[in-house]
Amino acid sequence: MKPPVSTRSSLAESFAPFNYSSAKHAINFGYGLPDPAMFSELAWPDALSQNTGVATADLLQYTDAVGLPKLRTKLAQRYNVQHDQIILTGGASQALQLIADACLDPGDVVLTEDPSYLGALRICAITGATILQLGMSVDGVDLNELESTLRSNARVKFFYTTPAFHNPTGRRMSRSHMARVAAMLAQYGVMLIQDLVYAELPYDRVVDWLPPGGNVINIHSISKVAGPGLRVGWVLADSDVINQLAHLKCDGGVSPVVSNIVLSLLQSDALDTHIARLRWHYRAKRDTMHRLLQGSRFCEPEYLLPSGGFSFWIRLAPGIEAETFIEAARCEHDVHLVHGRHYGPRSGQHVRLCFSYLPMNVIEEGLARLDKLHAKLYAASIRRLAEHGRFEL
Repeated sequence: MKPPVSTRSSLAESFAPFNYSSAKHAINFGYGLPDPAMFSELAWPDALSQNTGVATADLLQYTDAVGLPKLRTKLAQRYNVQHDQIILTGGASQALQLIADACLDPGDVVLTEDPSYLGALRICAITGATILQLGMSVDGVDLNELESTLRSNARVKFFYTTPAFHNPTGRRMSRSHMARVAAMLAQYGVMLIQDLVYAELPYDRVVDWLPPGGNVINIHSISKVAGPGLRVGWVLADSDVINQLAHLKCDGGVSPVVSNIVLSLLQSDALDTHIARLRWHYRAKRDTMHRLLQGSRFCEPEYLLPSGGFSFWIRLAPGIEAETFIEAARCEHDVHLVHGRHYGPRSGQHVRLCFSYLPMNVIEEGLARLDKLHAKLYAASIRRLAEHGRFEL
């Protein structure tokens, strides 16, 4: 007997579940995962250490819905906010899911850019909300299109974005631009959700992001700078927003044991030293991949050089249908790409190429396979055109 299926469950079936194990057995450019080679570079503390000031009795017990108090206090100091303006979550994904649960009913409207982060699109879609994706200028979301959309849609609840650094384009959005976005949204009673999981990884200069408060909610995570397996994220917002999210949490709090690891890292210099090392490491990988892409024929050579984050957003070379190319790459060369249309309706000729997870020799091999495939498909396309031409004659 099949269990009853809710509307949310039915909507979720249109999305593939996350499958990390498959990424280990293919050249997968679709997943923006941290480089596992860097995990051992961090001096990991003892999970049950009491040097953090947390007693063993508290480490092995349930904790508050808002999270381990001492970690919240440490994060409040780090971000210059009040203790009651922080809630710990099971990674950034749970943070966004709680915000969606708090704000969205079926038929409500969520705004974001085209393209946008796949995980956010999925979380919002499963609530039954309508997602409207807006065009981007050099600075970020097109402000004229944003204002026009706000005027014509009374059910807009929030605007989601990744200003530092934009997923998937790697674009850096200035604090001044985001301040204009926040002010415009505030006029219509709409929240601004800033996903800042990449904010610690600028490759050129330090990022100054818009602080939380008012209609601004910021999401952070330890995943990109320490390890996703910790599953620790946090939301920074006004205390009434935090209280609302806490009432939606149905678990016994984010693991105190794992929270204690994060607290210990923050109490030492280890994490900040490691972050500086990561910036150099990922910048070097970005630069090498940029050089390789400039010599590739399967994509157009003009693209935005990412100033942070884990990926390039490139346009496939003309003459070959994107879906044909992506499917052939998977079936014939075991190279996995995600079709740009999943990131937004205007992005069908693009793909995201993640450079963070794969070793550089594997990246080079993957790009070489894509070039080989492009040459094959392009030659076949030319032959078909020629045959068609002779047929017409």
